[in-house]
Amino acid sequence: MKLMIVFILLFAQISFAGESESAEFKGPAQWKEFREFVLEEQRRDEERGLSYMISGGIAALGGTLAYHSADEAFSRAMYAVTANIGIAAIGLGATYYWTGNENDSFYHAIEGSSLTLKQKNEVLERYLWRQRQERDHKRWIQAATHALVAAINLYSAHQEENEDIQSVFYFLGGANAIIALTYAF
Repeated sequence: MKLMIVFILLFAQISFAGESESAEFKGPAQWKEFREFVLEEQRRDEERGLSYMISGGIAALGGTLAYHSADEAFSRAMYAVTANIGIAAIGLGATYYWTGNENDSFYHAIEGSSLTLKQKNEVLERYLWRQRQERDHKRWIQAATHALVAAINLYSAHQEENEDIQSVFYFLGGANAIIALTYAF
């Protein structure tokens, strides 16, 4: 039972990495440069989406086949988790491939409008400013979240009597503390 709790804790340590986040446009607020950036980003999102769908399909199929051929309960559980992660990767890949990211929506809304190039540049400048603000807020939220997860795991390690589980808590606490620091700087 304790071993199962450890694995649940390990798989519960999911970061924000799975989010479909657009790359930051660091160029000037010029529509033509932004257009080139977004079109290249769309190509990369499609490529990334296909990669996730293919590797997710392999993991889902392999995990399912291995699950049905395994006799040991622990092995079956790990293969089931592998199959589930594969299915999640397929969904993430489909999201990247067919929906892209936030820059896509903005780009298509402005590109298809009757705005002049000067107006597009003005709207782009405001959009980029707001996007930078949101990135800063998100980064600090992620830092605080991982710091809290680190604190909870370190506290749990201190309270746990089983040394094997205690070391898992210390590992998770340390890993999340490092992740929190990376978001903070």
